[in-house]
Amino acid sequence: MIPFEYKSPSSLDVAQLSLDHHQVMALGGGTTLLDLMKLNVLQPRQLVHVKPLLNDHVEVVDGKLVIGAGCTMAKLADSDPIKKNFPALRQSLILAASPQIRNMATIGGNLLQRTRSTYFRHPDMPDDALQGEHDALSASGVDTTYLAVLGNDGRLVGTYPGDFAVALVAFDGSILVKGREGQRTIKAREFYKTPRGHQTQYSTQLDEGELISHVTIPVGSAEEFDDVTQQSFYLKIRERSSYAFALVSIAAGLSLEGDSPNDEQTIVDARIAIGGLASIPWHSAAAESALIGKKASDETFRAASEAALAEARPPVGTQYKVLMAKRAMIRALQILRDEGKFDDERLWAMQHGRA
Repeated sequence: MIPFEYKSPSSLDVAQLSLDHHQVMALGGGTTLLDLMKLNVLQPRQLVHVKPLLNDHVEVVDGKLVIGAGCTMAKLADSDPIKKNFPALRQSLILAASPQIRNMATIGGNLLQRTRSTYFRHPDMPDDALQGEHDALSASGVDTTYLAVLGNDGRLVGTYPGDFAVALVAFDGSILVKGREGQRTIKAREFYKTPRGHQTQYSTQLDEGELISHVTIPVGSAEEFDDVTQQSFYLKIRERSSYAFALVSIAAGLSLEGDSPNDEQTIVDARIAIGGLASIPWHSAAAESALIGKKASDETFRAASEAALAEARPPVGTQYKVLMAKRAMIRALQILRDEGKFDDERLWAMQHGRA
């Protein structure tokens, strides 16, 4: 880690005056930023501590869940609106990290994690590294665990590592950003940009000097969230049973209609996003289209999984992730159809790989 200057400004406006420079970075919880600085992947000359200046409230306003960017993952997961009405969002937060990290990490910072690909995280790795033939990659014994199979344009790029953003994308959230020119709102599905040219990981719509101020998700009313929000689930597959980044994750929501047996009910609304598989949190409109208006049968779920992965371009050594994602999606949808909401006891078991 190179030496840096630390600033704790008195207001967000003062902080943003400092942030209009590429060698100055905002510091929230620091759980990701400090790791990258220790690796010399990031080498800011100045850190501006913004966490005390950001709103950390969680409330429902005009049919939207409004989350301050300074809210910690732990506070959001334990907030009443989330605990009572939004299983997928809560599961994505709790399954993401240990309690120690959740108590420090802010929602704003969590959305901006860097890829966990060992090679693209390394400070000495040039932007066009590993962009040769896939067969050569396989022969070299390179670890392909966190290489993308969606949104990779046929190239070797790192996966987006987060969990919360996958749920945010699935349920059509928005990200409010504030800069010196004012505030603007960006759809979460448009906030992340797939790599282009020699880029080896995603970029965002944030301009220099802008900060995430709030996150919003349409949910219905404070008294009763929408069915597709309440009947939601986040399934995460990891290399180990606890606290690992996703090989594949699925954020799903289903709204079912009818009094017939579960697999004969009609799907009136659906939400699907995939994590751990793409260069960005991957919204699957194709899977949603394959579900809505159909019977909630295993056959329908399989068709949706095929549609979701139809554009996959897996590098050598990652083909298994395509099959894993299809099966994970089917399983998540079956859980929503057959099992309903998870209580906390089962969620803690999931957290430690026992469910």
